[in-house]
Amino acid sequence: MTRDLGDAEVPRRRSGWASLLQGLSIGVLLLTVAVACATIVLPKLTGAVPLTVLSNSMSPGMPVGALAVVRPTMDIDASSLEIDDVRAVNRVDDIRLGDVIAYQPSADDSTLIMHRVIGVTDRADGTREFLTQGDNNAAADPAVEDYMVRGEVSYHLPLLGYVNSFVNGNGAHHTMLVILVAVGFYGWAGLQLARALRRRKP
Repeated sequence: MTRDLGDAEVPRRRSGWASLLQGLSIGVLLLTVAVACATIVLPKLTGAVPLTVLSNSMSPGMPVGALAVVRPTMDIDASSLEIDDVRAVNRVDDIRLGDVIAYQPSADDSTLIMHRVIGVTDRADGTREFLTQGDNNAAADPAVEDYMVRGEVSYHLPLLGYVNSFVNGNGAHHTMLVILVAVGFYGWAGLQLARALRRRKP
C-alpha cells in the first residue's frame, strides 16, 4: 500500500522557507541593534561625535563614506576662545604616535582633517606640536599645533558615513524618514520573531 507524499512536501518546503526568513530577520535585527549601539549609543555615552569621512587620504582603512566616531578633546566651543585659552582646556596630553586625530587647520574653516600622528614634539613651555599624515598620502601635513586639535578618532565603521550625511543633509525631513523606516523595520522584525515564538510552542 502506498500513499502520495507530494502534498506532505509542501508544508516542509514552506517550513524551510519560514525558518530561513526567520533566521535572516533575527540576523538583520541583531546587526541593526549592533550598528545602532556603535553609532548612537556608545557615542552618546562617551560624548563622542560621529563624522563622515569625505576624502581618500586615510584609505584603505578609513575610505570615503566611512563613519568616524571622534572623541572631542574639549568640552566647550573653541571658536570664540583665544589660543592660550584653548590650550588651557584642550586635552591633548594623551595623544601618542599612531593615534588618528581630528584637527582644524584654519580658524576660518570649520572642516576637520582626520590624519594619523607620526611625530610629537613636547616644547619646554609645555605646548605640543604634532606631525600628521594621511595613510594614503605621500607627504606629511604642515605642523599641527596643540590648539588646532579638536578630537581623537576612537573607531570607524565603513559606509555608515553616507547614512550620517543623509540624515544631517536635509534636517528634519531626512531624520523623520529614517525614523519611519527604522520603526517599520523593527515592527516587521518583531512580528516575525513573535510568529516564530508562537510556532515553537507545543
